[in-house]
Amino acid sequence: MNEPVHTFRLATPDDAEALLKIYEPYIATTVTNETQVPALGEFRQRIVERDGAYPYIVCEEDGRPVGYAYGSRLFSRAAYAWSAELSVYFSTDHRGRGLGRAIYGKLFDLLALQGVRTVVGKVVCPNEKSDHLHEKMGFELVGTLRAASWKLGVWHDVHLWEKHIGDVEAEPAPLLRLSEVDSEKVCAILEA
Repeated sequence: MNEPVHTFRLATPDDAEALLKIYEPYIATTVTNETQVPALGEFRQRIVERDGAYPYIVCEEDGRPVGYAYGSRLFSRAAYAWSAELSVYFSTDHRGRGLGRAIYGKLFDLLALQGVRTVVGKVVCPNEKSDHLHEKMGFELVGTLRAASWKLGVWHDVHLWEKHIGDVEAEPAPLLRLSEVDSEKVCAILEA
């Protein structure tokens, strides 16, 4: 039996239906703080809104989406421009297979090309697997927001994980949109 082939590419609005199916089971858990399944049109719009600004990567197995990850602006104020929040989701049968590490690595590389210096992961507790992923990927647990999330009838703490992917000592160059980064470099990262 052949091993499945995993490839990575940038998401398009046409991926919305497949990605929403991956995301939907998470809503019944504390992994995401979203409490209702978004409508397909709304989910598609989320992809459109990130288009060109931050990476939105799809992981495919034999041509079928099985997971995705994206970066987004951490906070809205201008001085936070060089920091990004990360999100990653995989279908139930594709978790724990090293794909989260692979897609995160690609996300780090693309964000670094844009000029992002710091990436942050927020993990709603308890989620030992996500905490472990962040620790394995070189993140540092920098704080816990106590009782910051109310979901499924109980308060949850939120772990804040931080990783520097660029020089945080030097003055930064203006942040590039992903669409402004050399497309050959983007392709090389996705195909590596």
